[in-house]
Amino acid sequence: MEILHLTHQLDKSFRIQEPHVMALGFFDGVHLGHQYLLQQAKNIAKKKNLKFTVMTFDPHPSEIIKCETSRRYLTPLSSKLEKLSSFGVERIFVMKFTLPFASLPANEFINRYVLDLNATHIVAGFDFTFGYKAQGNVDYLRNASMNNPFEVTVIPKRTTNDNKISSTLIRELISDGKVHLVPYYLGKHYEINGIAHFPTDLCTRKKLNNSEFHIQGKYVLPKRGLYKAELTNGYRTIQGFFKCDSAHEGRYELSSSKLEWLKEGSQKELTVKFLNKVAYTDTISI
Repeated sequence: MEILHLTHQLDKSFRIQEPHVMALGFFDGVHLGHQYLLQQAKNIAKKKNLKFTVMTFDPHPSEIIKCETSRRYLTPLSSKLEKLSSFGVERIFVMKFTLPFASLPANEFINRYVLDLNATHIVAGFDFTFGYKAQGNVDYLRNASMNNPFEVTVIPKRTTNDNKISSTLIRELISDGKVHLVPYYLGKHYEINGIAHFPTDLCTRKKLNNSEFHIQGKYVLPKRGLYKAELTNGYRTIQGFFKCDSAHEGRYELSSSKLEWLKEGSQKELTVKFLNKVAYTDTISI
């Protein structure tokens, strides 16, 4: 997969010669709604014998427009790119979201990032917006396509349990500790990556049952509590627990009777998959 990082100050001579089908969106989480959109774009590309591409943005517009610099993500950029690659995307345009880019008129967005990139078919969700103050939308794209050499496919709203599948809903579920409901909308259990710090002197502990865990990336995290989780280092997977203690901001702990199975050296990169929240009053056997 080819990844091209773009900025609005990009040389205007930059062109993509090869026509392609391009999916547009932020795609935080790459949830079931996104997956449906991506599959439709992939099908169109296959039918037309064109390359399947995606344009996404980094950081989230709210970080720049609303100064929400503490914003957290379901999938920080590196994780999102990995997930997009797994769907067979052949090229990803990562557009750096800046104030100059946010000020771009909608027609100029189409000129620079649709026509100049030679995207001959655009696939976007029904609520996709672009351009200065979100003046551009899918109707604008449709109208523009009537006088330009590209087509537009709009993907309608996708729902589960009468709820719109959205990154916002999934973030709310995680923040409320309702991680067991996330697979209905994300398509899988929610995962985060981080580094487990193991004690170097095990003489102080008869057995390694817990370790500090440092989050890698600006992930959305569940509220204070204890969560049943799967812990994996890419080779082995064990059952364990993830503890989030609001009394010590940024402090997280992993626990399992089999934690030693994942230990190699004093620290190890692990993935935590959240299964469900456990009440503190419950009796826990690990």
